[in-house]
Amino acid sequence: MIARYSHPQMMEIWSEENKFNNWVRVETAVLRAKVRVGFIKVRVPKNLEKKIKIDISEINRIEKNVTGHDVIAFLMHTSPQLTKKLQPHWHNGMTSYDPQDTGTFLQLRDSVELLLRLMDGLEAVVRSRAIEFKHSPMIGRTHGVHAEPITFGVKLANWYDELRRQYDRLSDMHTKLSVGKISGAVGMYTLDPIIEKEACSMLGLQPIIATQIISRDIIAEYLSTLALIGGTLEKIGVNIRTLQRTEIREVQEYFSPTQRGSSAMPHKRNPIGSENVSGLARVLRGYALAAMENQNTWDERDLANSGAERIILPDASILLAYMLARLTKIINDLVVNTQRMRLNIGLTKGLVFSQNVQSLFAAKSKMPREDAYRVVQEIAQRCWDEDKNFVKVLLNDPRIKKVLKEKEIVDCFDLDSKLAHIDHIFLDVFGEEK
Repeated sequence: MIARYSHPQMMEIWSEENKFNNWVRVETAVLRAKVRVGFIKVRVPKNLEKKIKIDISEINRIEKNVTGHDVIAFLMHTSPQLTKKLQPHWHNGMTSYDPQDTGTFLQLRDSVELLLRLMDGLEAVVRSRAIEFKHSPMIGRTHGVHAEPITFGVKLANWYDELRRQYDRLSDMHTKLSVGKISGAVGMYTLDPIIEKEACSMLGLQPIIATQIISRDIIAEYLSTLALIGGTLEKIGVNIRTLQRTEIREVQEYFSPTQRGSSAMPHKRNPIGSENVSGLARVLRGYALAAMENQNTWDERDLANSGAERIILPDASILLAYMLARLTKIINDLVVNTQRMRLNIGLTKGLVFSQNVQSLFAAKSKMPREDAYRVVQEIAQRCWDEDKNFVKVLLNDPRIKKVLKEKEIVDCFDLDSKLAHIDHIFLDVFGEEK
């Protein structure tokens, strides 16, 4: 991943050094498992993992100039660092993807744990701001058109609820990714399966039936989950971008005093953070597609998945971590214009209360609902086209006056009645407020 979209902690998880250190952990766990079940009688130092020093440049040199194979280069680099008694047992009975796949799934597990922490942070900010604006009315929009009033807190509560579902999906992946294999070249166990069980236990993993590799449906699900989460972040970003449009201007990304929005137009304030999050979600979806393509392997394994995974696994994990951190800051610092929200509710001069009028008119007139709807629709559409005040036109329309009293008409335009069930929504989403 390019530095611009990096996340330091996730970069560390997917660093070359951490990859090789995980291979050391797997190889060492297998050594200890062999000793524990009595297959070999040697002493494995308690701090063996720390005693083996990884020199990335040296491993890469051996791979490039000697082996053309990264795992063999790793073994040639690490084996001489062991005692003479341990060297014959290092990687003995294993195949390349025993340490490589098991190490990769250790990285994936660590990635999920970091992503869950970052999602916790985003959810906390969204929840806090939802409570802050719980009773701040704004217009709800469907198809980009004014519909009925909501509150900005309710909008945020909907974001939070979706984020919680994404959190649960990612949490489920933690168990699915906490797997390893020490089952040899085609999954037929050169070593006794008890070695795999013991080694995986030491690593906090569960053994999984595999060929030479762990089936890629799990990785495809991981990348698909990241893409789904990215889709939710994109949705939030698009909402923020829409609400920042000049004609709406209900929210705005924080704009610092020294920030510049355009090299040509000094007045510009652009929602660049939300645009960035929206655009990067597309990359995650592309990586998910590549992971799905990798599900198909020839027989017990081929190499077609390898190159793509060297790119998509670290990049997707790092990218989502970056997006979560960035959106958390955007929402935390978001400038909310509640006055503009109230002003926009009135832009259509009362039309957003048309459902109340239609329902009451149908009930009081005893007309079929569709007939009552057509009467109110005709009045509402005329007010829309001629920019007239809906209440005034209703009060002067003989069809309406014949059925409804003036107070009944005016009461249809009560904003509070539209917001009567906010507590129900918040209770469903957040539970009892502390």
